[in-house]
Amino acid sequence: MLKQQKYYQAADDRHSGGKFCPNCGQPVAAKDDFCGHCGFDLKAFWHKSKAGLHEEMPAKPAKSQPKQPVTTHIRRTRTKSPMPVWFWGIVGMIGVLVIGSYLYGQHYYQPANQLDRDMAALKTGKGLAKQVTSTDPSLKITTDSVKPMVAYFKHDAKALASLASDLKTNAGVNQYGIQFVRTGKAWLFFDKYQLQVPSIYANLTTNHENVSLAVNGKQVAKSTSARYIKKIGPYVPGNYTLTAKGKVGQHEITNKGTHYLHTNGQTVNLDLRTISLTVEGTPDTVIYVNGKKQGKIHSSGTLALNELPWSNHMMMIGKYQIGSKTITSTAADISAAEGEKITVKFPGTMSTDSATNLIGNVFSAVSRYTNTGNLKDATNYDNHSLDDYFVNGTDNVNYQELVKMAKGYYDNHDIIGVSYRPTLVSVVPAADGKSEITYDLKYDFTNTKDERLQVFRYTATVEKNGGHNKISKISAAKKIRDYTNSDNSSDN
Repeated sequence: MLKQQKYYQAADDRHSGGKFCPNCGQPVAAKDDFCGHCGFDLKAFWHKSKAGLHEEMPAKPAKSQPKQPVTTHIRRTRTKSPMPVWFWGIVGMIGVLVIGSYLYGQHYYQPANQLDRDMAALKTGKGLAKQVTSTDPSLKITTDSVKPMVAYFKHDAKALASLASDLKTNAGVNQYGIQFVRTGKAWLFFDKYQLQVPSIYANLTTNHENVSLAVNGKQVAKSTSARYIKKIGPYVPGNYTLTAKGKVGQHEITNKGTHYLHTNGQTVNLDLRTISLTVEGTPDTVIYVNGKKQGKIHSSGTLALNELPWSNHMMMIGKYQIGSKTITSTAADISAAEGEKITVKFPGTMSTDSATNLIGNVFSAVSRYTNTGNLKDATNYDNHSLDDYFVNGTDNVNYQELVKMAKGYYDNHDIIGVSYRPTLVSVVPAADGKSEITYDLKYDFTNTKDERLQVFRYTATVEKNGGHNKISKISAAKKIRDYTNSDNSSDN
């Protein structure tokens, strides 16, 4: 409802020739169309007054009377304003946004795209927990609980590729037990898919009492008998570190390893046991198993390891001291070597067979030259010449000494014949990937009086040269024995 509008009229404005605004009561001129004080439409008002729309004003009110308000009602019609342009712009933008969001969601939630994101998460672990589900309510899917699954597929890229291929071709059940299933809606319109994993329950067994059993460092049980079984789970399929730790006799034994848990009812044996074996190698080599010192190889070239605490990952190395430098052997897994002989091997070091062949070939060539006096005959049975076995060939000092020795025996008319019988004593690693071969050489001289035998010990330094093992130098001889068959005497 519109408010009543009060109008004012002067008590007497006929004799002065002036008028008053009926709205605010201020003086106005007769020719004014609008009030200069309040903006009232005087022209329209006087027109309506003449037409009888308003009550007739008194001709001349008494001077003593104050201005009287005149009340009238005016019906005003409201007109509708058109919507501004910016409003329709906003409406258009909202429409474009809604359509664009729908199209983006349609692409984002395509099953193939969701599977690609799941495979990427399975490889890195980032955000994987949100993309995995299980039908077992007891299996809690968290960032930590899916880490073993990530560890497995990160370690085996081929397995991840195989799983992705199976899921893309809708192969159904695969060897990993993982399925790609629809689990609901996203934003009401789009199908949501997740990786559905089986829940794994496994059995841990051990063979002693008071053995602590742990999964990924968290203790899950302590054995109460010599044949103990503990059911564990539920777990997401993946790689888990399983540990059994206890005391057997005087030994604190730990059986620790990484195991792939992937089937229900799977049994993992965590027995605590010992292992015995013999180590063969260079004398004075110090032997370590899983970082713990076990002893030093004796002069006989062997070391017995008895009742070592067993685990499924037992790595043995040897360390050999050369002056101030320590050389470390190649690591060997001895977890399955019960009762066996294991040879310690150093990188670049010759094997005993190779060393035996080398010195045999050298003295085979020397023997031929001694018998004929012709250097062209200084070859072995494979027709390799004597200089082939020395670094720098004929320029090698030790090569020249052997040639001189053999020619001297040939030229000595008191000597009817000479034979050389080398015997390998040891092969040890040397600096810079070289080897040191120690061998005894037995000289058997036949002369006009008797048969004389001498044994000397030498050490040859051997290195790879042109892809072959060659002698770089030979140490001075050390006499071991000197005797004749006639008196069987020895001179040490």
